[in-house]
Amino acid sequence: MTDAMTDSLTGRRRVVVTGMGVISAAGNTLADFWDHLCAGRSGIAEVQRGGEQWGGGEAVAHLAAQVRLPGHYRLPPHISPESLDDFSVFALHAAEQALQQAGMAQLLARRQSIGVVLGSAVGGDEARNLATYRVYIKQRPPAPQTIIRAMANSAVGAVSLAYGLQGPSHAVSSACASGTHAIGQAYHLIASGLADVMLAGGSEQLPSYSLYRSWRQMRVLSPDGCRPFCADRNGMVLGEGAAVLVLESLASAQARGAPILGEICGFAMNASATDWTIPDSQTMARCMTQALGSAGWDAAQVGFINAHGTGTLLNDAAEAQAIHSVFGAHARDLPVSSSKAMHGHALGASGALECVAALLALREGKIPPNGDSHQADPGCPLNIIHGAPRAHGGAYALSNSFAFGGLNGVLALGRQDCHDHPHDLHGSHHEL
Repeated sequence: MTDAMTDSLTGRRRVVVTGMGVISAAGNTLADFWDHLCAGRSGIAEVQRGGEQWGGGEAVAHLAAQVRLPGHYRLPPHISPESLDDFSVFALHAAEQALQQAGMAQLLARRQSIGVVLGSAVGGDEARNLATYRVYIKQRPPAPQTIIRAMANSAVGAVSLAYGLQGPSHAVSSACASGTHAIGQAYHLIASGLADVMLAGGSEQLPSYSLYRSWRQMRVLSPDGCRPFCADRNGMVLGEGAAVLVLESLASAQARGAPILGEICGFAMNASATDWTIPDSQTMARCMTQALGSAGWDAAQVGFINAHGTGTLLNDAAEAQAIHSVFGAHARDLPVSSSKAMHGHALGASGALECVAALLALREGKIPPNGDSHQADPGCPLNIIHGAPRAHGGAYALSNSFAFGGLNGVLALGRQDCHDHPHDLHGSHHEL
C-alpha cells in the first residue's frame, strides 16, 4: 500500500530536506556559499598557521581552503570552547543554521526523537597533535579535554548536547565519503521508519602541520589550485568546513508545514576492495547504478552530476570512465561539475557540502561552474560546465563521493517539488 508519503516504486517512506547549513572557505551561510559557487570564486589561498606545537610560533604557509568564522558566531552557552576542536565548532554552527531554517522551535519540541549522524575523516587532529607535543617535547601531561576534542564522534556529541537531541546518533568515518555516507545512513533510518527527523552531514578541520606534510608525501596535493577534470590539473587542495542537513519524513514535514528544500531519493555505497588509493571505475559505476536503482530512476532522468572531482589525475579519469559506463551516449550531454574548486577537498565534510551544492542547484534551476579553468582534457570527455552557471530544468541529480580505501557513496537527489509529482517525476523503473 503506497500513498503520497511513500515512494510509489520502492515502498519506503519519502525523505525530504527541510533545513541546510554550511561553514566553508567558500561562504559561511547558504547565500554566501551559493554566490561563491555561481561566481566560480574560490576560497583557496595561502594559509598561515603557527603555534607552540610547531616550534615556538613558526609560521608555516601552504595552499588550503580555510574557514574564517565571522566574529558574531557564538557557541551555545553550555558548550565550553575548551572541549571542542574546530571540526566540532564547524558542525555546531552549520547545525544551528539548518535548524533555524527548518523551524528550530517546532523541532526541539520533539528533541527526544531527533538523531544526529555526522561524518569526519580525521576528527580532532589538532588536539592529538598538541597532546603529542606536550608529552614528547614539553614533558608535560596533555590537556584534560584532549580525548573529548580528539575523538571522531565529538561533533556528533557537541550537536546532540547543544540541542538536547536524544534520537539515534552516531559518527561515520569513511575518509572522503564520510559526509555522503552519514547522509545516506540518516536517509535509511527515516525511510525505514526508525526515525522521523535526523540531522546529517559532515565536518572536518584542516590537518595539523605534520599530517599536512604526510599528505604532501602522497604526491596528491596541488601547488597552485584545484582544477577538476581539466587537462592541466595536478592535484587536490585540502579544505575544511561543515554542512548539516535536516532530513525528515515527508509526512513529518508536511504535518508541521515545514519548507521543503529537496528530497533524498536514493543512496548507494560499496567498496572497490582493490587498492588503498587507486580509484576503481567499475565499482564507481556500480555504485552510481545502485543509487539509480535505489531511487527507481532511469539513467536518462538524471539532469546533472555533482562529481567527486578532486583534481587528481587518476580520480578524475576514473570517475569520467565510470560516468560513461553508466550513462552511455547520455554521458556526453550530461552536465558535470565539481564544487571542490571553490571549497577545496574538505575530506569528511566534502560529500555533505556537495550534497548542499547539488540541492541548491536543483532548487535554483542552474548548475554552478567547475571553477575557472577551461582547458578540456580529452581523457575526461564530459560535459563540464565552465565559466558561468548553466540554466537547467532537471528534477534529479547525483552527488558522488569516492574515497581512499575504495569506499564509494552516491546520493540520488530530487528537486524540492518532487513530492508534488511522484509519479510524473519518477517515471518507470528499469533494470540498469
